[in-house]
Amino acid sequence: MDDQVNTLITKGAPLAGAAISLNWVKGAWGEKLAMFVSGSLLSYYTSSFMALKTGLPEGITGFGLGLFGMAICAKLYEVIQSLPIREIWNRILAWCGL
Repeated sequence: MDDQVNTLITKGAPLAGAAISLNWVKGAWGEKLAMFVSGSLLSYYTSSFMALKTGLPEGITGFGLGLFGMAICAKLYEVIQSLPIREIWNRILAWCGL
């Protein structure tokens, strides 16, 4: 039973971190939901690796990555939204000779 509780805490920490981060993320609820999912997934899959590298417990690492992973995903979303996609594609096509 103790192992199940520890596993639940360790694997639930990324969700908790991302949920708390929702307070500071701006945007529509659909965007917030997408960032919550992406931040949680980023944290879930990288927390074990980062815990090994930092020496911190996996639960704390997962919480921190969930908290800041969602902010990172939100910033990436803003950058993608501000990119001049049409100009980039035109330059790529011109470079390829098309």
